[in-house]
Amino acid sequence: MFRLVAEVTSSDMADDLRRKPLSYAQAAIPVYVIIDRTNRRVLVLSDPRDGEYRVQAVYHPGQSVTLPASIGVEVTFEVDYVLGSEKPQD
Repeated sequence: MFRLVAEVTSSDMADDLRRKPLSYAQAAIPVYVIIDRTNRRVLVLSDPRDGEYRVQAVYHPGQSVTLPASIGVEVTFEVDYVLGSEKPQD
């Protein structure tokens, strides 16, 4: 069983932010992490019940993220690290 799904947003934001969270919550994946490059944020969805995530947290550059203990291991990371630089490197 999966304890965590982490994804980087694609060009289909509706899919990443609407359809996939519903699918993962229905599958009872404890934590879904969305690295939203477009809006420069990290979303952590957790506590799936009745086909939806009950807890939703948003993190911005300059912040640290500690994932919920439900994944079975302690994980902390910096938002800046996963988002990378604001401008693409040439």
